[in-house]
Amino acid sequence: MIRLMRLSRHGWWCLLAFGCFVATMAPCEAAAGVHVPVLLRILTPRVGEMIHSNQDRVAVRLLVLPPSAFQKGLQIRMTLDGKIRPHVRTRASFTMTHVYRGKHVLQAALVTKRGRIVTVSPVVVFYLWHASHLFHAAPIH
Repeated sequence: MIRLMRLSRHGWWCLLAFGCFVATMAPCEAAAGVHVPVLLRILTPRVGEMIHSNQDRVAVRLLVLPPSAFQKGLQIRMTLDGKIRPHVRTRASFTMTHVYRGKHVLQAALVTKRGRIVTVSPVVVFYLWHASHLFHAAPIH
């Protein structure tokens, strides 16, 4: 008979953290059935970064390892403020449009063509700043 050990509160948090780490290194199923660990991270925008843009655009750059993940049919699906963006991407660098001023939460997911999530990136919180015509400084004479 197998006895289950009782885990302390600290033990449960360690187990949960290990599970989250393993989830970010989930195996990628290739067409040939080979399992390869995939790493997905958001490089830009950085955590806490203030982006100055009046065109409602944000440049996004991702780290996808191995780079051959796109050749295996995987795509990137972005989530902004808890809402899935309409376009899936097949490149690690692109520009997101219709991002308005304020605080935003960004996350990337690597998905198969059928929509199954392979791995997700950690969440990145950034801020978008717009210039305002209401706060022009008085001309200096």
